[in-house]
Amino acid sequence: MSKKYYPFIDIMRIIASLLVIAIHTDPLTSFNPQLNFLITRVFGRLAVPFFFMTTAYFLFNQGMPTYAKLKSVIKQFLIIDICSILLYLPVQIYNHSLSFEPIVIVKDLFMDGTFYHLWYLPAVIIGLLILYELYQHLNEKTIFMIVCILYMIGLAGDSYYSYLHQIPLIEAFYTALFKICDYTRNGFFFAPMFLFLGAFLAQHQWNFKRYVLIFLMLVSFMIFFIETLLIHQQPIITHDAMTLSLPFISFFFFSFCLTFQSSKRFVLYKDLSLYVYILHPLMIIVVRMMGKLTHLEHIFISQSLFHYLAVTGFSFIIAYLLILLKKGGKIYGYHQKTKKLDRN
Repeated sequence: MSKKYYPFIDIMRIIASLLVIAIHTDPLTSFNPQLNFLITRVFGRLAVPFFFMTTAYFLFNQGMPTYAKLKSVIKQFLIIDICSILLYLPVQIYNHSLSFEPIVIVKDLFMDGTFYHLWYLPAVIIGLLILYELYQHLNEKTIFMIVCILYMIGLAGDSYYSYLHQIPLIEAFYTALFKICDYTRNGFFFAPMFLFLGAFLAQHQWNFKRYVLIFLMLVSFMIFFIETLLIHQQPIITHDAMTLSLPFISFFFFSFCLTFQSSKRFVLYKDLSLYVYILHPLMIIVVRMMGKLTHLEHIFISQSLFHYLAVTGFSFIIAYLLILLKKGGKIYGYHQKTKKLDRN
């Protein structure tokens, strides 16, 4: 019997990468700021949790991973992280954002990322190490309590900082915390929650009907949407990546994705989505340079939708070419049917 795959997860990898690009380019600000807000600040905030959950799900879907398997996954992310740091090093030098202060180096490497989107890579590594160690010593309920506490600490320094910073003790705590990280959206406070949810779904079979999951998604999404609107009414927001309802909508949505099973999968999409995630800020720079060099700033830069499409197009083209180069000119088709176990 052939192995079951989850093609909808592969498709969602691409959609999530498109949403991440949208967050960083605001594609509809020239036409409809309200719709742009919905896409970037609501739908867009589901993308990174989805990536975390996907990583954990396929790491834990054969049971508790061995240390060797964990080490292999972390090594892959570490190599990608180092290559990404080197890729954006010239950009940092050019825009004078490179610092050699020890505290800044530590923050950039382990917390914030050396470029604004690269926080995700150390966050995956740190989050997986935390989760794996917790599983080695504690039961699942205790682990869940710990990741909830970590998430709540992050939440209070993120979307809810505006509500809580006036409390002296809380303000003092986060003043000290923000000396070692610019945001609480990192591998210590953000990643463990969604990695745990992915691992949890991998180890437990849920038999919810698809229509039940759709209902739960719609309810949790409406709560998530209202919460996001309320958060953005506040005068001070350190960030808006973490909300109370985000884990719920992420859990139900990922569960919904798992209901689509097949003997086929979209093999290419895993690497393509990762490469696009890494490359798209560089393509933003390229598109802006093209606009200035051709004196077409009103099209390449000011026209938000064209800017988004140009960045997206270049990101996918370059990503595909790099994968083609990596594979020696051979890439699987859109899907592959196989009985062999792959890494997803």
